[in-house]
Amino acid sequence: MSQINCQFRQHFPFFSQSPDWTYLDSAATTLKPQSLIDITQHFYTSAGSVHRSQYDLPQTQQYEQARSLVAERFNVKREEVIWTSGTTHSLNLVAYGIEDQIQAGDEIVISVAEHHANFIPWQQLAERKQAKLIVLPLDKSYQIDQQVLTQVLSVKTKIVAFNLVSNVTGVRQPAEQIVSIIRERSSAQIVVDMAQAVCSEQVDVQKIGADFYAFSAHKMYGPNGVGVLIGKFDRLQVLKPLFYGGKMLQNVTETALTLAELPYRLEAGTPNIAGIIGFGEVLQWLKEWDFDALNQSLYQLAENTRKRLKSYKNLHILGSQNSPTMSFVIEGIHHADLASFFTESKVAIRSGEHCAKSYLRYLNRAGTVRLSLAHYNTDADVEQFFTALDKALAILLD
Repeated sequence: MSQINCQFRQHFPFFSQSPDWTYLDSAATTLKPQSLIDITQHFYTSAGSVHRSQYDLPQTQQYEQARSLVAERFNVKREEVIWTSGTTHSLNLVAYGIEDQIQAGDEIVISVAEHHANFIPWQQLAERKQAKLIVLPLDKSYQIDQQVLTQVLSVKTKIVAFNLVSNVTGVRQPAEQIVSIIRERSSAQIVVDMAQAVCSEQVDVQKIGADFYAFSAHKMYGPNGVGVLIGKFDRLQVLKPLFYGGKMLQNVTETALTLAELPYRLEAGTPNIAGIIGFGEVLQWLKEWDFDALNQSLYQLAENTRKRLKSYKNLHILGSQNSPTMSFVIEGIHHADLASFFTESKVAIRSGEHCAKSYLRYLNRAGTVRLSLAHYNTDADVEQFFTALDKALAILLD
């Protein structure tokens, strides 16, 4: 493990407070750095809200600075950054927000590899509007089959939604190529779920070229309960709000409502102020680190882990890309049985369907074991994983 990753790890109190545990479930949620904990505690010992009173000006400034930091990291204008409660909220905001633009007979295209958050909102939208839902298959690389994509696109295609990185396999979609194909053959609005990408990829959304992007702060060392919707300004401008009330308006009468300007028109109600301010602190803290150096160590650790997994008899890894997220199955052993042994060994991994029932059904799997690394993981963490795996197999295969 490189020195920079060792230094990075020291900022996460989980490791000193839970020294017996090995954490390999960062695809579910990343651990929290001390800077986030400190500023959250500071907020809850203070008074005030945001955009409400003169005395809460410092917190309002921190709140809006967090928005600016998101805009900077993902290369967008701050007016194009909408606060939500998470990726699921962000995707539903789009699905309901463009509902009036969808008519019976229109087509919505998604991939089979989607998390429920990027599957069900489109399925339900198609059902409400009598539109057709088209679910794309994958190729041998676990990526969207571009030949099929090309064939299904038409003037009827109004929405195409897909993930940038799969939460099941860790496979990254060639989003830049996919978006180019969609633009050439339709006028569809393109929605990208990038929740699984933001931890280990510094995504520049301008290079991808989609219309909307969604992610959660807790996927990149931030707090739970904070999400972001990024969208092109003109697309956000015509998005119907999901919630109404609070300060998302300029004026209201008994017969008329005038919405506020972006981004506030889509942010009704009291936001997760502590979480948003905390996320801003995390983004500022992350700027202090050499992201490329952190990633170099992370991907080397991932490659070493993957190679070692491949040496096990009857173990099948889903996907061949070198990714910090790896899912595998062992023929003849149920994933839940393996998970129980990992828990006994105090190794935190994930097993099951990973909120992707349709994808697991497509893969003809009841579930998988998933381990996922982040920049704070070490060779020793991986060694603990394999020690636990060997112990489990010695008993389960006896």
